[in-house]
Amino acid sequence: MTKTLKKISVLAVGLMVLTTTVPLPAAMAAEGIDPNFNPGILISDKAFSDVGTFGSAAGIQKFLEQRKSALADTSQAFVKKLKEPDSLTKVGLEDPQPSLSRLRTAAELIYDSSTKHGLNPQVILVKLDKEQSLVSGKFTGDVLQKRLDRAVGFGCPDYEGCGEIFLSFYRQLFGTFDSNGARWLGAAASLMRSFNTEGGRGPGMDASNRVFGRPIIRISKVGDAVVFDNTMGGYEGIKQNQTVTIGNRATAALYRYTPHVFNGNYNFWKLYSSWFKYPNGTVIQMKGDDNFYVIDNANKRPFSQFVATQRKIDTSSVVTVSKSEFDTYLTDKQMPPLDGTLIKGAASAAVYLIQDTKKRPISGPVFTQQKFSFANVVTVPQAEADLYDQGAYVTPTTGTLVVGETDGTVYLIDVDLKRAVSYDVFVARKFSFGKILKLSDVEVKAFPSGPWATPPDQVAIKLKGSSGIYWFRDNQRRYVSAFVYQQRGVANFPHMELGADEFNSIPVGDPFPPKDGTVIQGEKSTGIYVMETGLKRLLTLAAYQRMRNPKPIILSQADVDAYAAGSTVAK
Repeated sequence: MTKTLKKISVLAVGLMVLTTTVPLPAAMAAEGIDPNFNPGILISDKAFSDVGTFGSAAGIQKFLEQRKSALADTSQAFVKKLKEPDSLTKVGLEDPQPSLSRLRTAAELIYDSSTKHGLNPQVILVKLDKEQSLVSGKFTGDVLQKRLDRAVGFGCPDYEGCGEIFLSFYRQLFGTFDSNGARWLGAAASLMRSFNTEGGRGPGMDASNRVFGRPIIRISKVGDAVVFDNTMGGYEGIKQNQTVTIGNRATAALYRYTPHVFNGNYNFWKLYSSWFKYPNGTVIQMKGDDNFYVIDNANKRPFSQFVATQRKIDTSSVVTVSKSEFDTYLTDKQMPPLDGTLIKGAASAAVYLIQDTKKRPISGPVFTQQKFSFANVVTVPQAEADLYDQGAYVTPTTGTLVVGETDGTVYLIDVDLKRAVSYDVFVARKFSFGKILKLSDVEVKAFPSGPWATPPDQVAIKLKGSSGIYWFRDNQRRYVSAFVYQQRGVANFPHMELGADEFNSIPVGDPFPPKDGTVIQGEKSTGIYVMETGLKRLLTLAAYQRMRNPKPIILSQADVDAYAAGSTVAK
């Protein structure tokens, strides 16, 4: 039998418990029970709430890539499958990044949803694999979308389909709203609500402390002996019912989410122990081997004495493991110094900045501009310096103009991107040739490229060879009609003609409307509108008469139709 059942708790206005049927991971089928399994302590409270395990979404992305997970895909086609909703919905769901101008990767959504609520992202990664094998499985076609939509089994009752409102990777993690506007928590918030309840919050129990009995008379907590029903199959010698004394708040939360020992929470423990048995920073060595490795998010990494001292890696307490256990941890690159450390190899003059676990080369001009000090550069053995992954050159500060030695293109540095500056934009932004930083062609070429540098606000732009006028404002080009061109004073702005590449790189906004209070009418329509807060509002006859029948400005029908509409003015 390769099926298992689990229960989850979901919160809206009230509380309800749902259950779901999920496949048992193939690697766990027909196994003996690990004698180290303690059903009363599935994970420590400290580990459950450790939001710093990966450091950033980049750490999760690396974890997924190393395991060749389907979730490691960062293509636009894939991230659309995660079904991230509109900004207003995200604000209501307490998303920490509701207004990004792009869709996030799976790693970013895992990181944001977990850390927002104080949950260790490792817990979500384990659940993603326990429920839908999304870390270790391989999928094609519609199967992948189905699994993404049910990623952590949230809102999926036993013997029924999943609730439609929960079907998306995003909503599984962050929650959703029902048709009445009621908020339902997602996996991360629900787990942490249970964890943060005083005494812990486990599943509901009947008078005999059974989670499968009715009626429910109270909610279990830490210290309670709770009777669970198991889903049979996959393991030998498992009884249908099993009594467990809940040992901590994290375990209470996990049993509330999945009120079964087998296969549900045993599978959670099995995966978590396989990937994250030892906390980050634990030093291990294989029996019979003198080399030390430090655990870093399910990987083992060699390290130098300098890094051990700097990172405060405790080499006085080393865990000796068998070869088979040692081999279960992927071997990652040499553990680098802390971010912000300046290093150089003993046999080379090149100086590097450690950033995002990589060494980034720094040229002399950038070293000076960034006000680095050679007194802070740490010299390490050349062999050690050579082991660290090399990243991109350190860029000058944001707002710096740079040019290569032979390529005359001037670029504006914007965070870590270089953005080409056309002559017209250079003049319009009142840049100075005397403030351009000259760098090597190799260095400038290595900087990642962004879109063209944009003009300042209050500039009228047009595509070369075209008659349409746009107002550049708020980093957008917004079309202006002939009437708006005069009414809003765009005619008095500096005018620029841009080439197709530069023009098309500027995001397009809505057409700029007439001033508030302007009464307009399309040349082919009888409808009369008044502009209010940038919206056209249709006037009823009563409202028009109340305004004393103002004469409307007649505009092209296309212009009027393009303006965003507000509600009708009734009176």
